[in-house]
Amino acid sequence: MTPGITAREPTPIYRQLGATRVALEVDTSLYALAAIQRAAYKFTDRCVVLLTPSGTTRVTVTLSTTAADADLDALVGAFCNELLDQQLRETLAASAGPLRELIVAQAFADADLLAEDDESPGD
Repeated sequence: MTPGITAREPTPIYRQLGATRVALEVDTSLYALAAIQRAAYKFTDRCVVLLTPSGTTRVTVTLSTTAADADLDALVGAFCNELLDQQLRETLAASAGPLRELIVAQAFADADLLAEDDESPGD
C-alpha cells in the first residue's frame, strides 16, 4: 500500500431493502433518462421495477423480486451492464443519427412506397 493512503470499505452502489428488494442510485449526468428507462423495461420479466427521481441529477431504481432466494448482487450487476449497454446505444444513435437517416433516405429514394399495386393481396 502506498504510504499516506489508507484502505477503506468501498461505497456500496446499492442499498438492500430486505431479502427481495434493492435500490440503486443512477446519476443522470452519466446515463440518459431514456437509457435508464430502457434498461428498466428489459428487467420487467425478472422483477418489478420502480423509477423515482431523487434530486436533480439522480434516479432511484428499485428492483423487487418475488424469489426469496434471489441473488441480488447478480441482479444489480446485470442491471448495471444493461444500463451501460443502453447508454452506449443512446450515444451511438445520437452521433450516427444523421448518417443513418441519410442512408435510409437513399435506400428508399427510388422506391415508390405510396404507389398502388395493380393487384390487391386478396385478389
